[in-house]
Amino acid sequence: MKNLYLTCFSLLSVFAFSQNTPPSIDITSIEEDEVSETLTINFSLDDTNDDNCEVWLKMSLDGGTYFETIASENLNGDVGLDIAPGDTKSLTWDFSNLTEEIESVHIRLFASDNQVVDIADMVSQVDETELLNNMNSIVGVRHFTANPTKLADVRTFITDAFIDADLQTESQDFLFSGTNMENILGRKPGAKEEDITFIIDGHFDGVPGSPAADDNGSAVAGMLEALRILSQYSFEHSIRFIGFDAEELGLIGSQNYVINGIKPFEDIQGVLNFEMIGFYSDAPNSQTLPSGFGVLFPAVAQQVSDDDSRGNFLFAASTINSNPLLTAFTDATDNYVPDLKLLSASLPGNGSIAPDLRRSDHAPFWDAGIEALMLTDSADFRNPNYHTPNDEISTLDFEFMKNVVQATVATLAELAVPISADFDEADLSAVLSIDDHNHLFPYEITLFPNPSNGIISLQVSGAQTGFKSRIEVYDLTGKQLHRDVLEFASGSSTKEIDLQNLANGTYILNLYTGNASKSLSFIITD
Repeated sequence: MKNLYLTCFSLLSVFAFSQNTPPSIDITSIEEDEVSETLTINFSLDDTNDDNCEVWLKMSLDGGTYFETIASENLNGDVGLDIAPGDTKSLTWDFSNLTEEIESVHIRLFASDNQVVDIADMVSQVDETELLNNMNSIVGVRHFTANPTKLADVRTFITDAFIDADLQTESQDFLFSGTNMENILGRKPGAKEEDITFIIDGHFDGVPGSPAADDNGSAVAGMLEALRILSQYSFEHSIRFIGFDAEELGLIGSQNYVINGIKPFEDIQGVLNFEMIGFYSDAPNSQTLPSGFGVLFPAVAQQVSDDDSRGNFLFAASTINSNPLLTAFTDATDNYVPDLKLLSASLPGNGSIAPDLRRSDHAPFWDAGIEALMLTDSADFRNPNYHTPNDEISTLDFEFMKNVVQATVATLAELAVPISADFDEADLSAVLSIDDHNHLFPYEITLFPNPSNGIISLQVSGAQTGFKSRIEVYDLTGKQLHRDVLEFASGSSTKEIDLQNLANGTYILNLYTGNASKSLSFIITD
């Protein structure tokens, strides 16, 4: 049942985790007991180092987008900690509290040897050549009126990169001035608490007349290089990659995302927004500061002045609310990329006291109370080519850009928590096919009276032995209203069901016995 991507992932893992190979887990068969409402999952578990593993099961009720971990009290067998590798492992899931049909569920079965994953190894993989290759595919006028073709090409470039990395990929469409715009969204689900989500983003549009290398091709190139590395690993939490459209038109793309694009299951706990990360200068007086910056942040201004106002640092703009994220980024930079000089400042509230520090896609997140950082070379306060035809690749410093991406990869890895894990999955609608479980009911069943006042009877005739049958009652919208297990004797027997609490209307009663099921309709009326 393991798909081609998972096989490729296992091969990639050999190289990605140089000190340890993750375990391999494969579902071998699935058996449903419809009466007891249990699902038995048989699987094989292998670990190169013969480590005992942690095994857990997740389910999706939305077609395989979001998976929630199934509570341990509903599972027994080879599940939990210290599961020894073997070819004949098995666990059983009691799904009796499930409000949807089991056939509508997707499952993922995970295994981890809980070995430490080397974040320093991830950081070392950031490659200047890859950054340059990305830039060559991005640079050029990208504007919805000045060059919509190039803008569309870059959208496709980002989309293809997300798909190639096996992200859950979609576009978020919105209108601006009668023109369709698209944010490109990619999601790498976490292996455990995948609702906890961290975002790395950059806008891909530019201004008319500029090839927009630093603003903001550098951000997209950096985000895609981070993706190339992080996509090779598993994490406990989710990482979302976003290419924002229409930033240059007034943060239109990110505003639309924060208002309409965040999924109901997502708990966004940090946003790392790339806003021009490629221009570096060690020349004295190459760095200026926004008006009033020295009043708000005298210590930071003094640091710049003490270094002869050189533009040789990355600036992280934060809010006080975002300080935990800033601390995480600062610590990761210190620990993994000590050559990157980092200056930062935290603003009160949503940062409106310093408009120059709200000029990118982090600002809508600040407005929504979500932790976010703007990571920037400071734009026009350093780069003289800002919004001009001279914003070319040749003006950028790829070693500086590499260091920025390294610090970001380290931060995301620390926050999302890398895990040495593998999974296999199954779509139960395919596994528990109608041919497998919806056989003709073996006995004659009669429901009466019909219509009724809510007291109905089920009569079984011709049963060779006694048996149990689970019954479920649904309204015509598919909402389950009643569930019970009835025991019938051999020969002929009758069981009464009290449904007087239901309103007048038409209902469906499903019976499940062994591998057979039967549906009956009935009417309740006064």
